[in-house]
Amino acid sequence: MVDVCFTPDEVVANELQGRIAVVVDVLRATSTIVEALANGAKSVFPVPSIEAAVRLAQNMGRDQVLLCGERRGLPIDGFDLGNSPREYTPERVAGRSLIMTTTNGTPALLSTTNARETLVASFLNLSAVVARAAESGLPVTVVGAGKERRFSLDDAVCAGAIVRGLCGERHAAGEGLPDTAHAAMLLAEARSGDLKSLFEGTAAGRQLIDAGLGEDLEFCAQVDRHDVVPRFHNGQITL
Repeated sequence: MVDVCFTPDEVVANELQGRIAVVVDVLRATSTIVEALANGAKSVFPVPSIEAAVRLAQNMGRDQVLLCGERRGLPIDGFDLGNSPREYTPERVAGRSLIMTTTNGTPALLSTTNARETLVASFLNLSAVVARAAESGLPVTVVGAGKERRFSLDDAVCAGAIVRGLCGERHAAGEGLPDTAHAAMLLAEARSGDLKSLFEGTAAGRQLIDAGLGEDLEFCAQVDRHDVVPRFHNGQITL
């Protein structure tokens, strides 16, 4: 059985027990995490606040980690990297541990700690995540990060693509699926043809364009750029 929560507020912690959680924040946290780990980052530590990020960096040794993240789409003063996946090149992140806090993505990840396993998904690693979730044989809950605690179309379409990949023809008409999963799958079928154009029309996409970060939309629209499956476990994300 596959289910979808369009925002972390819909997650019921006890209902994640024994399930695979798949977290999606297409624009941009999960896309950035996938890119960072595929380019050689050692691990990513998602934390809920700027203060928590700074505190963890001090505990780990400030010169041993990169502070990463955003608020309202923009890099955080004093941090090493923002939340643009284009920044996370092998030259910048290979062999490094990253501490990350973002507006939507890291809270979504932290909402899934009761799950049997949490996977990090985006369009960049869509097929790899679908394959891993299918191989587990466990029920799956896809958790969209949303935008400031509200529904986000870009995350919903990615969630629907995951549902479609997991269910295939068995649920082509939505039979046996919860309404949320059925709705997400219908959105994916209707809107996944031109992802860059889709992103340009979303609230998150418009915010990035206004901030001069429109190139991130095309980057995050790449499907199966990487064959990696980041896993969130014991406070850190690794491959």
